[in-house]
Amino acid sequence: MVHSIAGSQPSGIFSGISPQGATPSGSISSFTDQLAAALEGYLSQAGDGSHLEIDIQATQSQNSGVRQFIVTVKDPAGESQQSNTGGSAASAGTASSAALPGGTPAKVQAQADSAPAAPMNEMDAYWAMQPPEVQKLRDITDLAERSDLAQHLANQGYTIDKAIMVWGWDPLKTMQTRQMYGYTWGPSLNQANVPVPGIVFPGQTPYDPTSPPPGSILVNTDFAKGLDA
Repeated sequence: MVHSIAGSQPSGIFSGISPQGATPSGSISSFTDQLAAALEGYLSQAGDGSHLEIDIQATQSQNSGVRQFIVTVKDPAGESQQSNTGGSAASAGTASSAALPGGTPAKVQAQADSAPAAPMNEMDAYWAMQPPEVQKLRDITDLAERSDLAQHLANQGYTIDKAIMVWGWDPLKTMQTRQMYGYTWGPSLNQANVPVPGIVFPGQTPYDPTSPPPGSILVNTDFAKGLDA
């Protein structure tokens, strides 16, 4: 008997394989069911399917954007053969073959749909650039708790942007405002405040846009390039 580990036994016809919109888990289940159905149809036509079992398992691929499946053809006599079946994340069909007992190849044409990744906005992109330890600040809703962790991280040497990471200001708008006032860098949490560029009071060191001190915050909007802000 031919079956899929997804838990269903569709009819074995090649023509039944077609792209279907689904969630990521549903897409994999649909693909394995369709692949099992196609193999079942092939084996039925060849007269060899009554004593075989087929397991299909999703496995992690080393190539980004590509799904990979392991097809195991089991013979009750104890023999089994495996074939790695790659499923493209694109909607185009991917051809693969599973070796059957006796050396007979079963060629299968199937399509695996992949749910489109959610578009990354500028805020997600900004936080994705931060170290994992700093990214934890984003998930803390309590201001006092977030401030304590931010200070702890700053004391460890991490660069903490108080306005964005503690007060929760929008990264893109904050950087654009700094650029508007002429800042090329700004002080991090443990650094002293700096004057506004171009404005100098008696006894105050003028702001130097060309000499950011170590650990300061570089003012740029590169993280938002190509994204929907």
